[in-house]
Amino acid sequence: MEVGKIAGVKIRDLQKAYHVADHDVKVLNGLNMELDADCITVILGKSGCGKTTFLRIISGLEEADGGSVQLDGDMKMGIVFQEPRLMPWLNIWQNMMFGLRRSEVDQELMKRLFRITGLEGYEKAYPTQLSGGMQQRAALARALSYDPEYILMDEPFAALDYFTRTSMQDELLRIWQENRKGVLFVTHSIDEALILGHKIVIFEHGICKKEYNLMNQTYPRDLLSQDMIEIKKDIIEKIGE
Repeated sequence: MEVGKIAGVKIRDLQKAYHVADHDVKVLNGLNMELDADCITVILGKSGCGKTTFLRIISGLEEADGGSVQLDGDMKMGIVFQEPRLMPWLNIWQNMMFGLRRSEVDQELMKRLFRITGLEGYEKAYPTQLSGGMQQRAALARALSYDPEYILMDEPFAALDYFTRTSMQDELLRIWQENRKGVLFVTHSIDEALILGHKIVIFEHGICKKEYNLMNQTYPRDLLSQDMIEIKKDIIEKIGE
């Protein structure tokens, strides 16, 4: 089946508000969109536009005030936060198995995850013994360790330096190409969105302002190509309006 044609998550009229200083602040305001189960959807927008709230509702960490999130069957989800959030008293192998029942531990999958994330030889290392980039790779491997159908990523590379961030973007694309798992990726970086996304969605005032379909753009992306420059210009214009 063609990439981007597999049903994943349908969002209908999603509503969310927070009570702040004696009044309600509307964060999601009747949001409608669909997430394909086999491609990378990137959410862009200014701070406070509802990106992280949306991701937390999809993951089940928060409840919406209204609307619906319809999953394609019993879809398992993994989540990667901005910080690795590894348990410092557990080594990397133990961190990856954390929360799994003994019967759910797939030894071959674990070894494969160490291989594809470049962590072979660091199974017994503790988080403090790893660089920031390696910790984030371990967090991604942990999210994959119970074989989710869909991965949620909330600005996972924002705290990394340029070169480590580039390496992690390449790592994510390599994992996607090998596994074809759907990804919802939240970022503030337009370049990162253009490098990663099959679809880019701009959030504004809790709704989808515009979507960009990049299915025809092959990996790796050339951000200096005329097509990508024009898309970037339009994204900057739409976010700045």
